[in-house]
Amino acid sequence: MSGSEQTIRDLLISIADELHYKKCHIELRPTCTNGTNFCSKLYEATISAPDKPDVELFAKFCIIGEETRALFKRDIYSREFLFYTEWMNIYRRLEEKHNIPRRDRLCLAKYYGCNNEYLKESIVLDNLLKKNFGVYERLKSVDWVHARESVKQLAILHASSITYAQECPQKFAEITNGLGFVYPKWYIEKFVHNALAVAKEDYRDRFSVFLKENLKDENYERFFKPGRIAVLIHGDFKPSNLMHRVLENGDLEVAILDFQTFRIGNPTTDLVYYIYNSTDEEFRRNHYHQLIDHYYEELGSALRRHDLDPEKIYSKQDFDYDLKKMLPYGLLIAIMVLPFVTVDPEDVPSIENTVEHEDTGLKPTALFAEMLNGIISDYIKMGVL
Repeated sequence: MSGSEQTIRDLLISIADELHYKKCHIELRPTCTNGTNFCSKLYEATISAPDKPDVELFAKFCIIGEETRALFKRDIYSREFLFYTEWMNIYRRLEEKHNIPRRDRLCLAKYYGCNNEYLKESIVLDNLLKKNFGVYERLKSVDWVHARESVKQLAILHASSITYAQECPQKFAEITNGLGFVYPKWYIEKFVHNALAVAKEDYRDRFSVFLKENLKDENYERFFKPGRIAVLIHGDFKPSNLMHRVLENGDLEVAILDFQTFRIGNPTTDLVYYIYNSTDEEFRRNHYHQLIDHYYEELGSALRRHDLDPEKIYSKQDFDYDLKKMLPYGLLIAIMVLPFVTVDPEDVPSIENTVEHEDTGLKPTALFAEMLNGIISDYIKMGVL
């Protein structure tokens, strides 16, 4: 039995004890990620016991080695542990306090337990696959229905943070202290060469100028600061960190997963991150402004359900200001994220040990080139480049 399997099994035994599953049987099954997860080993598990319903679970074990951890200078899973053990409970209490309808609440996997021991970090959640949730096809642009429901959940997540900040400002400040995060600039710079190599020749000069300007320290760091309002954001909001199912009435329901980059920031950061790492040029041509407007409408609706006035808390003018400021981030972060989104499964790199070399281990694909050039084209039309 591998070290990861033993760690997960030990965690499952403790969960079974908490659930009072005596004489339990634990079945643990490794699961394939097909390129959607680079940092963890994933497992499905079933806890069964006499006269008890089976408990279907999903477990993650962190495989990032010490060298890589040192380079990024951050704890692994600590923010996800914080979200599930503290923030999710805060948000649930707010939903109860304000009598939020179930369909307008955050859709999240139930948390069962974690191990935060160094080099053994792991977490166990409800297995949403067993509740008819599925994952979006990784190499396909999202469609309007999926984007609409995903952005609604994003707006609810942000509104929950805003509500808590309004109702408990001092506590919000205390808990969020230290929850800033900046992607190391050197790591994004590792992807610049491949991005420039696949950029169309007509785009390359202005794209190069854009990268040099936005990778200057004073410009780069602004992308990781709160804007007109400070909000706890997801930080990695894209289809591989979401699951969805069709309800009996035909509606689509989207659940949010993977809070490892949960941090304080600007709400439009999550929005541009999602748009430029989840959609293709055709989708944005047909739905870009519609999706932007939909997010703000859903944010306003969520705030009103919490008895807050969106115009006073975060006006459309403030939102538009933040969005304009964050637009360059969409292209900048895409040069790092899209290689992972579009990688062929057989070329998935391992970051278990170190990433301190010039080659990222990711071969640029034709889909990466197509998606990146589509974003560059959009940015030229919008006057960002």
